[in-house]
Amino acid sequence: MSSMLHRSFKPAKCKTALKLAVSRIKLLKNKREAQVRQLKRELAQLLESGQDQTARIRVEHVVREEKTMAAYDLIEIYCELIAARLPMIESQKYLKPLK
Repeated sequence: MSSMLHRSFKPAKCKTALKLAVSRIKLLKNKREAQVRQLKRELAQLLESGQDQTARIRVEHVVREEKTMAAYDLIEIYCELIAARLPMIESQKYLKPLK
């Protein structure tokens, strides 16, 4: 069974929202990248001063931040993909449900 694309769907508004989302994601990624660089500098200092246990705890935080940045990358790619496909989405009278 297929469902009709909602009549109030506005591709131009959607594209604007997607572009704003991509801009926001890029800002968040830049902020996190700066934080990760700082965390890595701190890790190096901890290791140099022999504070291995503290460094191990901080490494988990770095890994978590890097995974978050990878998720931002995926979301950004999907937003750009949807924006590029908007004309095709708009041209479809009916959307087929995922199986």
